[in-house]
Amino acid sequence: MCSEKLLTFKEFIGKAEASEEWMYFDYKYLQQWFNADNELIKEVSWKKFGHPDKNASHSTLWVGSKGSHTPAHQDTYGYNIITQLYGRKRWILFPPETGNLKPTRVPYEESSVYSELNFYCPSNLDSFNGLTGARLVELSAGDALIVPSGWWHYVQNIDNMNIALNIWLPHEKDTSNQVSEALIKILVAQLCKDLPQETAKLLVNPNEDDISETPLAVLFLQLDTVVKTYLDSKRKLRRVKRQRTCDVDSEAVTQAEEEIDIKKLLDNKENKLELAAMISTNDLIDLLKENLTNFANDGKQIDDDELEGATDKLHLTKAVIDAFCQSNVIDLVKQNLFARLS
Repeated sequence: MCSEKLLTFKEFIGKAEASEEWMYFDYKYLQQWFNADNELIKEVSWKKFGHPDKNASHSTLWVGSKGSHTPAHQDTYGYNIITQLYGRKRWILFPPETGNLKPTRVPYEESSVYSELNFYCPSNLDSFNGLTGARLVELSAGDALIVPSGWWHYVQNIDNMNIALNIWLPHEKDTSNQVSEALIKILVAQLCKDLPQETAKLLVNPNEDDISETPLAVLFLQLDTVVKTYLDSKRKLRRVKRQRTCDVDSEAVTQAEEEIDIKKLLDNKENKLELAAMISTNDLIDLLKENLTNFANDGKQIDDDELEGATDKLHLTKAVIDAFCQSNVIDLVKQNLFARLS
């Protein structure tokens, strides 16, 4: 696991500039680290992205050195807007339906599905030969990126110092996905309760360490809440659809209002928008070879969570979790659950 260190921001910058080791002050909600009178807090606004009601209280901060990274994963909730404030950050993205990414729920983290492929320092580049549809973005200060719902992404800082802000915004699929996540959480929590503590820790991310201590009654209360929210949203949607069938013209107008004309948005030069460029499998592998040269062969020890096969000792337990958490299995469970509750 990665180690934690207590540093001042000045010390962090000094170590980052010296490239002694990669460090990441990541996923920090601004309101938990800055008081309301801070200049940064006052200036953060997502108005230009069409969300005037979103500000610093909804935003997270990411400060990292060269080589700091987030493993390839997809978020099950919402969509993501990232603004780069300093340095350069590389994003490798894949559409939700991309095969061969080897999705896994180990280590478990609510709302995150990780890929077993190691983009940072892969031990087997052949694992990437079957990957297609990759898109590459390198954000510089002043750039912003919108990551659509469900898109896979691997993120890596490529300058000595990098600073970014982001916000997650809700998506229409969230209510259904919240039910999936609640069911998966019950499964993982119950497995962790009956395993030795050291083994259970290998199954979850550090921010989920308390999962085995959560009472089953609490987990079912969480499930009950999200199920009710989902069923209520379905009932409202059915009422809206029935109303639309009474007025064909109204339905046509509503559909036109809901549809987003991506081409029109891209063609409007004032929007300064562009699609992320696609890259070939060979170009992707070249980037990974560059990582191997920069980080795997510099004599530094690589942390366990950066090595492929770090959870091999949990082979059977991991296989059971992943088998139950496959989308087709969870969808069938939800279908049966809703049929009995409706």
